[in-house]
Amino acid sequence: MARFEPDKFTILVVEDNNLSRKALIGMLFKSGYENILSAPDGQTAIDKIEHNHVDLVVTDINMPHINGLQLIKAIRTGSTHAVAETSIIAVTSLSDIETISACMRLEVDAFLPKPVTVKDAREQIEQAVTGHTELYQQHLYHEIDTDLDGEKKEDTQQPQPHSIDHTTTLDSLFDLRAGMTLVRDIFAHNGTCLVKAGTQLDGRLVKRLCELKAIIDEQPIRVELETTDA
Repeated sequence: MARFEPDKFTILVVEDNNLSRKALIGMLFKSGYENILSAPDGQTAIDKIEHNHVDLVVTDINMPHINGLQLIKAIRTGSTHAVAETSIIAVTSLSDIETISACMRLEVDAFLPKPVTVKDAREQIEQAVTGHTELYQQHLYHEIDTDLDGEKKEDTQQPQPHSIDHTTTLDSLFDLRAGMTLVRDIFAHNGTCLVKAGTQLDGRLVKRLCELKAIIDEQPIRVELETTDA
């Protein structure tokens, strides 16, 4: 892996609270990042992306005009000048399960839990910009509800059929591996579905699930193993 050099990356910080935005920018400067852009909402962020190359977006979720989920979705669906694979970190409370679920389906590269610390910011940013860049759930992006104020829509996506011959049960999230396909939904403690049955896991998604262990209802996990042609 190439040496990680913070000063080579351009980061866009999106946060509507002026004090929080300045505090996060200060943390980034302390961590060696020099090329930092900022925006108070999603619309301004999209305008900044239109005129600047951005390697990483660090965004709050609850913002006016265009919220964080809408911004993430716009990037992932190619509706901005940023490449769809642009690294994205969602700044949110891990108690906001609905937001976490939407971020998981939009394949964010890391979560930065509130309150943000210098240590967490440094670790999550390095992980985001040096991790997997491939996207696997593009076909689902347009279905994801990003309206934070509206009534949640019922998820009508049907699980895909699985071959019984190649399934197994795992006792821990840490046994998950890229290439496995979920046979059963993975839920948070409050019953919100975080990842649906039929999802083929990649390295990014496995990492997010392990990071969220504290909020996941960790029942035995049924998966279909990746098979190769003989």
